[in-house]
Amino acid sequence: MILSIETSIHICSIALHDLEGNLLALHELHEQRKHAERLTLLVEAVLKTTQTKFSDLKAIAVGSGAGSYTGLRIGVSTAKGLCTGLDIPLIGIPSLQAWALSMTSLAKDLSEQIKDEKDTNYLICPLMDARRMEVFTAIFDVESNYVLNDTALVIDEHSFENELAENKILFFGDNEEKLNKCKAVIDNPNAIFISNKLPSAKEIGKLAIDKFNNQDFEDLAYFEPNYGKEFYTTAKKLAVTNYQ
Repeated sequence: MILSIETSIHICSIALHDLEGNLLALHELHEQRKHAERLTLLVEAVLKTTQTKFSDLKAIAVGSGAGSYTGLRIGVSTAKGLCTGLDIPLIGIPSLQAWALSMTSLAKDLSEQIKDEKDTNYLICPLMDARRMEVFTAIFDVESNYVLNDTALVIDEHSFENELAENKILFFGDNEEKLNKCKAVIDNPNAIFISNKLPSAKEIGKLAIDKFNNQDFEDLAYFEPNYGKEFYTTAKKLAVTNYQ
């Protein structure tokens, strides 16, 4: 079994999957500044719910960021501690990629509806709140593969303009007020904003299965979160490949 931890934002999320990728349990706490106090309690609750022993765990997966400095530090430290104590491997999963995975079904369905439109695809773009108009973000195709790597930027009227010229993009975020501000600034008919979609450890676990099978593990001595501290005032210009 693989235990997954996601603490990149205010949510504290713990999931347990079997090695076939089936979700066995999910416990989440939606409270601010409770990671240090409640994370280990949530881990114990997940194991108790499924009658799982620590010795049954084959790996620990953790959201590696970008995101909250405090949340990521606590989540990664807890994961590394469990791996060290249990002598099992650590799997790092980019938090934005796991978050994007939660939107792939919707993106695929919408892509099917517009498949006759020339050179038009749906892309997926999480907007994780940083401060003011800054966000941690990336762009993914409908399979949750990277199109634009994790970056931090200040949203303005030019953000994603090249990508939106040729694609429809599903935007979603962890802060509803910030998401509405981004919607007003981007103001593009190809930009579609989705509410109430938050990161979860269940997607961390889904992505961890392939890494476990490929033995793609982190070095416990050197693994650190991606805090996403580098900022750009505008989005990088890039050509987006069509993925149909």
